[in-house]
Amino acid sequence: MAISTLGSGLDIPTLVQQLVAAERAPTEKRIARGDSEARTELSAIGTLKSAFSTLQTALDKLRKEDGSNARTTSVDKDASFTATASPSAAVGHYDIEVIELAKAHKLTSNGYAEDAAIGTGKITIQAGKETIEVDIAPGRNTLSDIRAAINTAAAGKGVNASLVNADDGQHLVLSAVDSGTQGAIKITVEGGDGGLAALAFPPGSPTGMKETVAATDARVKVDGMERKSSSNSLTDLLPGVTLNLTAAKPGETFQLKVSTDSAALKTTLAQFVAGYNAAISATRSVSAYNAETKTASALTGDSLVRGLQSSLRNLASEQVVDFKELGLKINTDGTLSLDSSKLDKALAEDPGRLARLFTGDSGYGASLQKTLTSVLEEDGLLDSRSDSLNARLKTYDKQYDDLDRRMESLTARYTAQFTAMEKLVTQLQGSSGSLAQLLG
Repeated sequence: MAISTLGSGLDIPTLVQQLVAAERAPTEKRIARGDSEARTELSAIGTLKSAFSTLQTALDKLRKEDGSNARTTSVDKDASFTATASPSAAVGHYDIEVIELAKAHKLTSNGYAEDAAIGTGKITIQAGKETIEVDIAPGRNTLSDIRAAINTAAAGKGVNASLVNADDGQHLVLSAVDSGTQGAIKITVEGGDGGLAALAFPPGSPTGMKETVAATDARVKVDGMERKSSSNSLTDLLPGVTLNLTAAKPGETFQLKVSTDSAALKTTLAQFVAGYNAAISATRSVSAYNAETKTASALTGDSLVRGLQSSLRNLASEQVVDFKELGLKINTDGTLSLDSSKLDKALAEDPGRLARLFTGDSGYGASLQKTLTSVLEEDGLLDSRSDSLNARLKTYDKQYDDLDRRMESLTARYTAQFTAMEKLVTQLQGSSGSLAQLLG
């Protein structure tokens, strides 16, 4: 509605706007200050959460066996095997001789024309623990048909069937899936017209299947002690060590060395130190106070931050001796530093020292893990503070909405009052003019 200003000469819309703005300013400033403080604290909590999550990730890696007790292997040049070691492997040296490799059994039939009908009946293949039974019917009894029927029945277990087209005709080839004598193939035939007898093994006649690769077990000696295996990959010969045999070299001995993987452990511990220092730095930055500018940080004097700082420092101070032995030093500002040469020496003297400090259900690693869990878990210390701050922000949003509504009401009231005044002034001016005319 247009407001006349001819009577009083006042700019009522501008006046109302100025009055409402003056009324709004103190309350809006208070809300804005609280909102800004809450958002700044929320950002600081996010900084802490990120830093402590990084520390937790680094600690988790140390607490795993492969993080604090890593092993590495080395073998002689041109050795007849390769090796890998898990953290449970014992440190040591071994002399290894590979006498024979495990081989998978392979059988080959005589050559036939591609469309030749071999015979009918039932083929039973025993391959290791697998028994495959195949019925061969008239009209579907070429080598190609028999190969397809065997592979369908075996479904990749026990035996694989294939064809080779040689100069003397087509051959059926059966290969054991598992190597060694445990995977050896035996074939029996029954019923039908008798033609399938040519595929039996051991053969009942000179026309039976021929053994092209004998099923043999691997033979290996470790420090003079022999072991046979149906596989060329041995996982239990040396506990924690996987030995993969690559060539048979009887009479030749090669050395396997299992040792502490100092480089991997050093990297893992360095990552922990970096994460720890970042957490300490984060607690300082969000709670610092600048004496020169007299400026406080978001969480200066906050009990949560003081508690985190105290927990980290107390846990570390309890391990001063163990830390020192591993080359870890607690600096005056609470951060850690790592002396790599001391760590190398400590691990050489006692490979399990790092694992004892960080793994297990007790000790420094377990205590720090418990502290970090209480800080980072759902509904933990940081989540609870974040939830509280987000709740505060919602109240500020509501206060802004309430302030807007009050100011709208105040605007309407001021506008009505000044409009009524304007009408009254206009009426008085009209009456004054009429009276002046009468008196004149």
